[in-house]
Amino acid sequence: MKRMFLGSVIYDKRRSMHLTQTELAADVCTQNTISKIEKHNISPTVNILTKLCLKLDLSLNDVFSDFSSNSTSEEESILDSLERDLLLDNTGEISEKLSMLHSKLSDNDLKQVDLIKGAMEYYDNDYDNSLFTLDKVLQLTKSDVYDVYTLLTYLFKGMNYMKQGHKDRAQYYFEMIESATKENLQIPNANEIELIYICKSLAGAYVELGMLKKSQEFSNKGIELAKSKHTTYFVDYLHYYAAEAIENDDQHTQEYRELRDAAYYFAKLSDDVKLLDKMA
Repeated sequence: MKRMFLGSVIYDKRRSMHLTQTELAADVCTQNTISKIEKHNISPTVNILTKLCLKLDLSLNDVFSDFSSNSTSEEESILDSLERDLLLDNTGEISEKLSMLHSKLSDNDLKQVDLIKGAMEYYDNDYDNSLFTLDKVLQLTKSDVYDVYTLLTYLFKGMNYMKQGHKDRAQYYFEMIESATKENLQIPNANEIELIYICKSLAGAYVELGMLKKSQEFSNKGIELAKSKHTTYFVDYLHYYAAEAIENDDQHTQEYRELRDAAYYFAKLSDDVKLLDKMA
């Protein structure tokens, strides 16, 4: 039912704008894809859907407007996709896509939305607004440390204060995460990319703070988690920070070289230009 409605909305709006399928598909997808969407044969990917909405002057609310006020699976997948882009540093279109999500979100979705907004403000160096938005997340999670959005909020607040030179404040938030994950990394509503991202970010922050044992601890936690989940998320950075943590330890010269080599090869495989430049 959802697929049929979506195809019909796109068809009706395209016709009202006097666009051919080929014209609508330009720079978005193929004409054949548009035809299949309108005939209800396929559902568009999140990326294609958002581009079509922009070309047709539709909000995501428009294409989902006949559903209940509860979050739909499409909205949830869009939010998850935006969060994934954020954590993977693919931030180019996040703000534009996020602006298309409004009025139909539950409190559970709002904490994810505000986390993404606050993180984007942090990346834009808008530190005060970032902290304000991130505090809204904590109001929604009630600072529950068994909610991954609490931990991600602590992480971005800590990184925010690091950027402003307030290292003591940053360390306070990092230690809040450390306390919550001391026993294990099993957070009920977290997925592996979120948990490995937290490990990678803490490892990097602790290197910057000169707290090398803690950096090594979170690097190793992240590497082990990635292995157990059979994923390569951030393994280049995790090996890099693990190497940084023991760089000046003469007793671990061989291990340092092995970790640096692993970081380099993982970065080459993933074409991580930023890390390759750091290692040059």
